[in-house]
Amino acid sequence: MFRISLKSALARKGRLLLTSLAVIAGCAFLSGVFVFSDTIRGSFDRLFANAYENTDAFVRSSNVIEGDFGAESRDRIPDTLIAEVRALPGVAEAEGDIQGFARLATADGTVVGQDGPPKFGGVWIDSPSSPWALAEGTGPADATQVVIDRRSSKEGKIEVGDTLQVTGQVGVREFTVSGIATFAGADTSGGATWALFDLPTAQEFVIGQPGLVDSIAVVGDGSITDVELADLIEQQYVGQDIEALTGTEITEENQTAVQEGLQFFTIFLTIFAVISLFVGSFIIYNVFSISAAQRQRENALLRAIGASRGQVTRVLFVEAIVVGLVGGLLGFVGGVGLATAIIKLLTATGFGPSDTSLTIKPWVLVVSVIVGVVVTLICAIAPAIRSGRVPPLAAMRDVAVDRSALSRGRMITGALLLAVAVVCIGLGVGGNAIWLGPGVAGLFGSLVVLGPLLAAPVSRIVTKPLTAMRGVSGEIAGRNAATSPKRTALTAGALAIGLALLIGVSTLGSSVKTSIRESIGAQFSGDFAVSTSDSQGFGGLPTTLTDELNELPEVAGAVGIGVNLVQLLEEGQPVGKSVLTVDPERAATLFDLPFTDGGWADLDGNGILMSTDKADRDGLVVGDTVRVIFQNQETRDLTVAGIFDSEDFGNLIVDRALFDGQTTDLFDVQVLVQSADGVSIEAAEAAIRTVTDRYPTSKVQTREEFIDDQSSQVDGFLNFIYALLLMSVFIAVLGIVITLLLAVYERRRELGLVRAIGMTRPQVRSSIRWEAVITALLGALMGTVLGLTLGWVVVKALEDQGLNSFSVSIPSIAIFVFASIVVAVLAAWFPARRAANADILQAIATT
Repeated sequence: MFRISLKSALARKGRLLLTSLAVIAGCAFLSGVFVFSDTIRGSFDRLFANAYENTDAFVRSSNVIEGDFGAESRDRIPDTLIAEVRALPGVAEAEGDIQGFARLATADGTVVGQDGPPKFGGVWIDSPSSPWALAEGTGPADATQVVIDRRSSKEGKIEVGDTLQVTGQVGVREFTVSGIATFAGADTSGGATWALFDLPTAQEFVIGQPGLVDSIAVVGDGSITDVELADLIEQQYVGQDIEALTGTEITEENQTAVQEGLQFFTIFLTIFAVISLFVGSFIIYNVFSISAAQRQRENALLRAIGASRGQVTRVLFVEAIVVGLVGGLLGFVGGVGLATAIIKLLTATGFGPSDTSLTIKPWVLVVSVIVGVVVTLICAIAPAIRSGRVPPLAAMRDVAVDRSALSRGRMITGALLLAVAVVCIGLGVGGNAIWLGPGVAGLFGSLVVLGPLLAAPVSRIVTKPLTAMRGVSGEIAGRNAATSPKRTALTAGALAIGLALLIGVSTLGSSVKTSIRESIGAQFSGDFAVSTSDSQGFGGLPTTLTDELNELPEVAGAVGIGVNLVQLLEEGQPVGKSVLTVDPERAATLFDLPFTDGGWADLDGNGILMSTDKADRDGLVVGDTVRVIFQNQETRDLTVAGIFDSEDFGNLIVDRALFDGQTTDLFDVQVLVQSADGVSIEAAEAAIRTVTDRYPTSKVQTREEFIDDQSSQVDGFLNFIYALLLMSVFIAVLGIVITLLLAVYERRRELGLVRAIGMTRPQVRSSIRWEAVITALLGALMGTVLGLTLGWVVVKALEDQGLNSFSVSIPSIAIFVFASIVVAVLAAWFPARRAANADILQAIATT
């Protein structure tokens, strides 16, 4: 029987390949995610290994604040330690370094570098131990010169001797490019832009803190090991909040940080790969069901000559294993190609790593094959069991009739799943979010079970207008769809899931944008906003910009909004928290925060404002005190000066004066501006631009433009999600092609007969295309209802997070539905062509 199984699978190579396509697509996505993540991780591992290859010890402050999503703020150390460390036994070289924010722009104000990768300012260290090496020019000789990375020079068409505008902590200055450098042989490090100065300039300009450095890189003389060297340095500064790591330790620390960041990204992408496999499982199950029905006579003959039920069942399982193996192997190959294409695209657009050597690990192939086989076997269970139950007398029957859609058990099961979904969603929306997962799963389950019950009536409803429009072609298309409701519903179900996810994401995005517009519109009362073109949580606009705007007579007030990290004592433990920094006196005229108690007037350098959620969680009221710890471990008790019922501007707001005398970097991410009384918008904007024109990274917007820009920031994330979901839609479209091809094969005699009695080839092609349209319409109907429901559930679940508006994007839904129908028609092109070429004489001969 095993040989029969293999021969049966290999004898139908076309069907084997068609069935494998859904597995290939899903496994390709999954393998691509793993190969891509491993490649990026390997690239950064090599980057940090090269950066610290010649470093034996790395000295820095042990005072650090760790925030959410890998954010970190570390204290700085006195530069007097450089000479002290250099004088220690076993030290050959010790150089101070700084890592701050510096954004490059050409002399005409054109910003250099892609939005996204960080923009660093540091120290040029002229030493063989440094990963930086000059490709052109010389190092900076004084405070007027800068060395930049080679990628920036290429992108900005910058040469040695050119003048650049550089934005740092203390403002914007012009520098002359003295040299262009490479990092460990690459054009830059991890896609970042770099501006490298001499140490005094970096201290004064990049971080605005003369006398301090971020770290000291130490090279030993070989007389002691790196571990002994690091221990010696730490012992020298016991009790001074100084730590010394070996070169291996700092390398591993940075590599681990990247791995932790990539872990979330990998899980995120894997979820979409699983969604693609879930959609593909519909297709695989459908194909095996059709295959089992079409081989009913073959299976019955096997039973008639003595094969047991188990043997007949195993025949289909063996075929499923072959399909899974082929799909897993080819999916792995496709995944490698997909990862390669993505990395090349990122590199071409400036977002890719410097070292893009593809990393392919054996475990990815193993996982791809296992997933392919397991998914295929699961999908083949029900069809295989049904094929084993075929009685020997069925060998006399030529056609299998699909009556599964009429099953009372199906109706009861579907109703129970739907009821469970409604109850769980109700509980989840009511406040217990843990029930939302089972509720959504129940929705998708009810779609699968109840789909065939909808397919037949929907097909019959559509048949009447189709017959009126397309005549016999439309009637045949409608009847064919209604004749096999389970097949039609499963094919439409795969499309419905992809469409539901697209519409659900679209609805969520539309709701988020509406909530942002309403919230900012209600709370921001200014006329203009100045924001940075790209900070990504690092750097921003120098605070001098706000000061200069406040000096304009056309401006009534300008308030800068910054973000910083502090630690708050919660249950006796210090916890890193992000706080917004503002000038409370000016913020009072531009922020209309809904205070439930206290307000701007009570906020000063010894106070803090809290959202109601944060205050309720911690049991705090106005007048209570909270202990704050800065990055230098200084502590201060702050009084709760106000509580506001909004989280659009974070949970915590403090006076910028709180950070006076601290070593924390201070930047503004936005500056909100109110024009003076009697000054027109045009005159105020012209005056504002006289200041912002000196800050190349700034962007001036009117109130309306700012609100539009803030809400449109969701679009980039939505487009990314849409791109990930396209694989699911592609698999669903593939399912339409496969199902129609198998249906054409099953109906080849019928097609030949209708051709024999006068039906033309265009009419046959039309009937197949319209059958695809009916399938797409059913999928669009189910997908739209399910997608809107899914979007509503998510929005309701996030109401406590400030998502207080439910909005539906009608144009997006219309585009998705229309596109699904168009793609279905295109998918039917090849099956329709095959159907039109049915052999008339063969159909007559076998009748």
